[in-house]
Amino acid sequence: MKYFLLIIFLLALSGCSFKEVKPTSHYTLEVKKSLPVYETQAKNILITKPILNAPYNSKNIFFTQKPYVFEQYAVNKWIELPQLMIENMLYETLQNSYLFENVALENSKTTSDYTLQSHVTKLFHAYKASHSFALVSIKFTLSNKNKTLDIFYAKKEILCEENTPYGFVKASNKAFEEISIELLEHLEKSSLLK
Repeated sequence: MKYFLLIIFLLALSGCSFKEVKPTSHYTLEVKKSLPVYETQAKNILITKPILNAPYNSKNIFFTQKPYVFEQYAVNKWIELPQLMIENMLYETLQNSYLFENVALENSKTTSDYTLQSHVTKLFHAYKASHSFALVSIKFTLSNKNKTLDIFYAKKEILCEENTPYGFVKASNKAFEEISIELLEHLEKSSLLK
């Protein structure tokens, strides 16, 4: 009887090992669209690490199908923390726009005329009435020596081409492209840079 139970136990364990394990898909946030180029101002800007509401600063990709209920995809993850991907996007956006003479990141030892802080309040996949959307909401604060000079809010709700995590990632990237363009236009029109 002992051997029979041992054989059953071993068969049960070996059966568990034959489960199909789906590989994890990794996604990134990046702006691929060519952004506007401006006349360079003789000013320097420092980009601080974006602040993300706690649940979103994870490699997990979150979605909601019902109000107040968030879930995470099991085999779909961000390749890096969104905080780092967004910081890189902001750096590339400002660098490639030529709006500022120098663009630096927080760990840089250069002095700057301005500091750009960002706070991401929403970054998730929402399902509404059989459609899915990427929801992205960011608050930008432009300051100079700890004095707030300007605040700019950007909120996007982009319809996903497909109701999948990949559709959400594509829509999120589109949202960040639109936000980047709006941020550049806002900064360029700002009387602070003149």
